[in-house]
Amino acid sequence: MCVNNAVPIPPVHVTQGDVLVLNVRNSLDVPTAVHAHGIYHNYTDYYDGAEMVTECGIPPGENFTYIIDTTTQAGDLWIHGHVHSQLTDGFRTPFIIHEKIKPSTYDEEKLLYFEDWNERAFKDMVAIDAKLKLADFPPSYRTMLINGVNANTSKSLHFEPRKRYRLRIMSLSTSSWIKFRMPGHTMHVISKDGVEAVPMEVDGLDLGPGQRVSIIVTAHDTTEFNYMYNVTLYANFIPLYPGLMPRHYSGLIEYQKNAPLASIPTVDDAQLVWNDVINMQARDRMPLLPVDRQIVLSIKQFTPEHGIPYYSFGDYAFNHSLVPILFTALSMGELASNSSVYGPQAQAHILQYGESIELLVYNDNSKDHSLHLHRGEYQVVEVGPYGDAVANNHTAVEFQKSGPSPMRCDVVTVRAYSYIKLRFHVNRGMVALFHCHMMHGGYFGLAATFIAAPELLQKHVKVPEEVIRMCKLRGIKTSGNAAGNEGFDMTGLPTPFLVNRE
Repeated sequence: MCVNNAVPIPPVHVTQGDVLVLNVRNSLDVPTAVHAHGIYHNYTDYYDGAEMVTECGIPPGENFTYIIDTTTQAGDLWIHGHVHSQLTDGFRTPFIIHEKIKPSTYDEEKLLYFEDWNERAFKDMVAIDAKLKLADFPPSYRTMLINGVNANTSKSLHFEPRKRYRLRIMSLSTSSWIKFRMPGHTMHVISKDGVEAVPMEVDGLDLGPGQRVSIIVTAHDTTEFNYMYNVTLYANFIPLYPGLMPRHYSGLIEYQKNAPLASIPTVDDAQLVWNDVINMQARDRMPLLPVDRQIVLSIKQFTPEHGIPYYSFGDYAFNHSLVPILFTALSMGELASNSSVYGPQAQAHILQYGESIELLVYNDNSKDHSLHLHRGEYQVVEVGPYGDAVANNHTAVEFQKSGPSPMRCDVVTVRAYSYIKLRFHVNRGMVALFHCHMMHGGYFGLAATFIAAPELLQKHVKVPEEVIRMCKLRGIKTSGNAAGNEGFDMTGLPTPFLVNRE
């Protein structure tokens, strides 16, 4: 996919306080929607870009304008499609909100973003996998793009002696993890997903789909040598195959043209310090939140006869309602505080204004998952083993607790056969999607919705007429329960897919 006939899609840069106006013309033959990943939206949920959650999407041939206020945010975000598999098929680009006051002193900044890539469209891959009955799809081996081009032809990083560089490192991957190293250089992580961190020295970065960090690197004193940076593309659910999984790439850190490469000893990954979020601390020193209520989500998987696995956080795989979830919350009055009106396929949880929520996510599953919360961020407070990792040929996750000021982020990895605890405070009304950012998880049901303080949504949200017009053009209702009916009448709502069959 391309935007304005450009491939790669150019990154978007603004300064904190700007209002970004995205004028979108849908030239596809299917609907689209645009999600500014990491933006909070203060009672402008209808600009979040999650099709059939906060809007109806943009019909083919139509125009729509997203208005994104950056007054309260800065850092490393990204923009991507949020309809079907458009993200995987290439609708994605970095979105940088430059701080008015730098979080650290540096002389220059550079952007490095990594993407996994497949020559087939996602829907074609699914069709092939279903025909072959490959339960651990996708078996196809991705290649990597660096800054939107083939990783084998990417440009060098140019360093000047003694300069301090801020490198914005982003994983726009949809099915693979990224490991990044700069042997011979010291890296300090200063932010995660746009949230400033107490600087943490690391040897390498390990980023799941959708995760972003900024690091500070100080160049060497001389131009005597050039160096290499190393990138590994991997996924624990794709079979190992020499040269294909994992894939290894490298790029030049150039101090001087034609200078010899420095000789750096090889070190095993297990001996290195990585950017494990549980060991990071938030720079603002926000303390560990208390727990008013715990919500338990357990990742389930069921593989039907056609061979493609479905996932869920509860009994049913997430699927779209007949009415966008936001519009149900706005139109159902007091019933909006009853999760039943959203239907079982929404996996809806009602949150009260002012409460602090702990999410306890269990992953008794052979796959790692990258979990994203729309419209906010959470503290990462605890991780540990769950299920029998060793018996299933996986390395057991060690039990760890955060420090007194846990790092906050909007995407986190929950490893195979492990659990994770996340905490956040409900400070406004909102409809927020919580989902796996790997396409094979999110596309096949691994999502839930949080409807926070629906009474405040009804008081403060005024949906623009242009948003309503998009729905009318698609023939989608903008009021009623999940089925577009009154009360608890779910007549017409498709039967949700049952995943938890224990």
